Amino acid sequence: MKIFKNRIFNHILFWVFIFTFYTVPYLLSYGFVLEAFINLIYIPVDIVGVYIVIEYLLPKFVFKKRNYLIFAMGVAVIITLNVTISQYIKYNIQPALGFWVARKHITTELFYALLNNFMIIGTATALKLFSYSYNIQLKKSELERKTVQSELGILRSQVNPHFLFNVLNNIDSLIYEDKEKASNAIILLSKIMRYMLQESTHEQVKLDKEMDYISDYLELAKLSFSNPDFVVFKQQGSANGKLVPPLLFIPIIENAVKHCNKQSQAPGIEITFNIESGFIELRTSNFVKQNTFKLPDSGTGTGLINVEKRLKLLHGDKYTFDINKNMDKFEVYIKVPFK
Repeated sequence: MKIFKNRIFNHILFWVFIFTFYTVPYLLSYGFVLEAFINLIYIPVDIVGVYIVIEYLLPKFVFKKRNYLIFAMGVAVIITLNVTISQYIKYNIQPALGFWVARKHITTELFYALLNNFMIIGTATALKLFSYSYNIQLKKSELERKTVQSELGILRSQVNPHFLFNVLNNIDSLIYEDKEKASNAIILLSKIMRYMLQESTHEQVKLDKEMDYISDYLELAKLSFSNPDFVVFKQQGSANGKLVPPLLFIPIIENAVKHCNKQSQAPGIEITFNIESGFIELRTSNFVKQNTFKLPDSGTGTGLINVEKRLKLLHGDKYTFDINKNMDKFEVYIKVPFK
């Protein structure tokens, strides 16, 4: 397809087609005779007329000013001149070159001359309009793509500081409570930071790496709970060979950890990934204090709000994002297709 993006090649191809269109029927009827190539005399006239229309009249009066009346008048003048010049060539130059002339009634001559000009100029104009429309759409799509990438970059950058703020608070508490746990937390944090720096700027990352990152985060989160069974993490299905947007799931998991009721019985937080061939599901549930029950991060522009924004930008309406609030339990369900 790249060859059709070459403008010069496309124009040559068009004129080869026009020449072939008028020449082949003559060859099939009369054989390989010199008269079959008489169109070589007329094509230069057609070329001048076509390029005046598509390179001057169309850009000036249709693409810019939208003055269709002047454009139509200009095309009419070009066709009139082409017909006049063609008739002059036929009855003066063609006989002088030794080619015979089939004389027809003047109305028939004019009809076929007008028909030929309308076909050639009309086809060239239609192709030019299609090319112009296609390029406009291409530029629009590219602009939309860059806008989406920019918005996604902003949303990812909003996730990272929020995540780091919570982790550093946990480590700060652990330093005074248990130095060994604090050391383990720093090691886990370094792994997480390495992943965020190396992978988060990509549009897609390997799902198995994303799952390792989430597992490291949850190991870090478990250090904040006295009961090691308070957080339950399950993965169903294989992550090998699949790609997902980076850091898409962590805000949901982070909210479950941040807003859980630490006084509830284990498991207080349940996180389950279900990986199928065409999609991935995430279910989280956590107990919350009834008197403080509200949508996490509402109004802050991060967390769950960011997740839904990213899903819309990435998948349009081809995703599921549900939030359920039942008494003292908060549940989130997300289903995302693989691209």
